[in-house]
Amino acid sequence: MSSDKSLLLVLDLRKKAEDEALRMWSDAKKAVQSFKDQLAQLEQFAKIYEVEMQSKSKNGLDMTMYQSYVQFLDKLDKIKIRQENGLKQLEQQELRAQQFYLEKQKERKIIESLLEKHKIQRRIKEAKAEQKLADDLVSSKQARLVMNKIDIRDNT
Repeated sequence: MSSDKSLLLVLDLRKKAEDEALRMWSDAKKAVQSFKDQLAQLEQFAKIYEVEMQSKSKNGLDMTMYQSYVQFLDKLDKIKIRQENGLKQLEQQELRAQQFYLEKQKERKIIESLLEKHKIQRRIKEAKAEQKLADDLVSSKQARLVMNKIDIRDNT
């Protein structure tokens, strides 16, 4: 039973570690989604800017203004590339967080299965003790009956 108390303490620690790992994984997933949203907004902004440039160029756009549009779109492309690289890193962090969570979950389940095994062993031990007690009771009852029969024979 004292080993079960120890295991229960370990289980509590494992649950806390699992909860923390789940929180970290959840935070990582949120960061990835946020980054994806930012990247989508950047792409949308670049498309709007490109459409604006094309619209203005149809109406006559001087070379300086055209170069400004092109330079700005180039900057947006570079930012997009950096964002995509950042997204890949965040996705890798999310994967590591997920693996860490699954590892902590597995550790908790191992402790739970040990506790369950101990509970089953205790029940088996208790059932055997009860059976032995019942057997002893029956044996002592039969022994008294035999002793009574012997006493009756001896008295007659």
